[in-house]
Amino acid sequence: MTTYKDDLAKKHAEQMNTEAVNRIKKQSEAEEVEGIFFEDDAKITLRDGKTYCIPPASLKDARILMKKLGTVHLDAIILNFLPSDNAENDLFDILLLGFRNYPSITRDYLDEYCDLETARKLINILIGLNGLKK
Repeated sequence: MTTYKDDLAKKHAEQMNTEAVNRIKKQSEAEEVEGIFFEDDAKITLRDGKTYCIPPASLKDARILMKKLGTVHLDAIILNFLPSDNAENDLFDILLLGFRNYPSITRDYLDEYCDLETARKLINILIGLNGLKK
C-alpha cells in the first residue's frame, strides 16, 4: 500500500528524470550543432583496426556529396552492388570523400577494409558533419 508521501516522491522522481533526459538531449543537440559550426572531425575505425578522422566536406566535395547521395541506396548498402547498377561507383565516390586527407585510402582499400555497417556509419557521419538531412 502506497501512501500519499510515496506517490509524491515517485512523481517528483519521474519529473526529475524527465527534466534530466531533456537536458541531456538539448546538450547533445547543441554539441552536434557546435561540431558542425566549428567543423570538428568525426572518427571511424575500418577493419584494418586503424581509426581515421573524417573532416567536414569542402564546398566542392559537398556538391559532389549532395549529388551522389540521391543515386545510392542508403538504407540497404548491399543494394548498391547489384549488377548493372552505377550506384556502386557512386557509393565508393561518397566513401572516398571522407578519406580525402588519406591519399593511401583507395577504392580497393575500402573494398578490402570497409564492411557494410561501417559504410553506412561513414555516410551518416558525412551527412551529419555537413548538416545535411536524409
